[in-house]
Amino acid sequence: MRGVKGGGMESKRDGGGSRAGTVAMAVGFFVWYTCSNWVSALTYGASFSFWWLNKSGAVVIVTVLACVVLWRVPVPRRVGRALDWAFAAVYAGSFIVLSGGAGLLEPLGDVVGLLLFAAAQTWMVARWGLCYARSSTDDVTRALLLAIALVAAVKCVTTFLPEAATMALMLALPFLSMGMLALRQRNAGGERPAERWFARSSLPSFGRIVAAVAVFFFIWSILNMTLKYGTGHYSFGTAATPLYTLLSQIILFAFCAFVYVWVFARRRHLDITVVWRFTYVLMALALFMLTAFGMAQFIQAFTGAAVVVAKMFLWLGLANVAHHGPFKPFMVFLPGMLLYSLPDWLGRSAASFLGLESLNPAIASFLLVVAVVMVAFFLPSRSPDVQRLLSDLNDEGRRAIGDGDGIDERCRAVGERRGLSPREIEIMQYLCKGRSRPYIAETLYLSENTVRTHSRRIYGKLDVHNKQELLDLVRGE
Repeated sequence: MRGVKGGGMESKRDGGGSRAGTVAMAVGFFVWYTCSNWVSALTYGASFSFWWLNKSGAVVIVTVLACVVLWRVPVPRRVGRALDWAFAAVYAGSFIVLSGGAGLLEPLGDVVGLLLFAAAQTWMVARWGLCYARSSTDDVTRALLLAIALVAAVKCVTTFLPEAATMALMLALPFLSMGMLALRQRNAGGERPAERWFARSSLPSFGRIVAAVAVFFFIWSILNMTLKYGTGHYSFGTAATPLYTLLSQIILFAFCAFVYVWVFARRRHLDITVVWRFTYVLMALALFMLTAFGMAQFIQAFTGAAVVVAKMFLWLGLANVAHHGPFKPFMVFLPGMLLYSLPDWLGRSAASFLGLESLNPAIASFLLVVAVVMVAFFLPSRSPDVQRLLSDLNDEGRRAIGDGDGIDERCRAVGERRGLSPREIEIMQYLCKGRSRPYIAETLYLSENTVRTHSRRIYGKLDVHNKQELLDLVRGE
């Protein structure tokens, strides 16, 4: 009885530690996004005066330097913890400098403040990236959904706060992030080694989706900067409109609820290329509405929500690659941040340099064509490595049978006994290994509709209703 009680207590501790770690990771992403957004709001005026000056340019410079330094100079654990708090102070100090508290002349004050901000944020991404890389895809997904809900909730509150109160909150957030990082590191004992899916040879297969992500952020940056230049920021300064700010947060709450129900309640698969196609469709819709109806602030609320979702799935994809790859986590997350920062700097700089006060029909039409091209030719990426992304969501990978368990022979025996065709047996083997339908279609040179039709026939002939029942049937062979 004592052993049973001890085991029960240990299980409770593990569950509590997992929940605490998930909350900690949520705070990490929330602070990263919120502080970055605040710095963008503080400096968007300076970006119009100096076309090259914006937060993403500073982040690009510091990120490249950090990759070189961290690759060559290992950071001991004790030194890393001390640097966490030091960079939290640097983070807070950058807010003071950017708000004019240091008394430096423009653009020197903005340059110094942005470099301090970029250094602190890059360190934060590198440190949190290690925690995300060690966590399961389920935990990372829950953490990011909670983080988006936190972003939306805090934005609803700060919309009605005076700027001084918001600044006080921002000064505290970096220290909250580092405190939660320390908590997450203490609760890291239950982490399990992950199956190795990706290698350096996998990187070229991500080329198309990487290009699609970069182009998305470039289009968003031009659209975002132009709308701010013409009408002001919809949630900051004299042009702020609380109604549109709240609308943007309602969109985020609805998104979090939908994804949580889809993934964790209905146990459905999440295809990352479908998500990015959806964000592109929303971007194209925003461009059309802007050109046709000119609803600038409404579109800002819409694109403001869309970019939060895009950044979430960027982090989720990076975490999955780091979790299942041989790479050092910072060499996944820091270059991954360049997928957002570099296009964002190019877009902001181009809009400022060209003085785009509004998107004329020619520019809007061109961006719309680019969006359609990306959806049609870049995002239907069905390479095996891309299809493995997020395929372990809902523990699908652990429920599947491994290649070394005689799966092919078991499936063939069951299939021949139940009258399956050779093609159906082949598809059944892939299903039992946890492969997604797009992966199977790519591997067997079939359309996804054909694979879907074969899957329904397999389930009907075997009298099973879902993949788990299929696995149970094959395991019993």
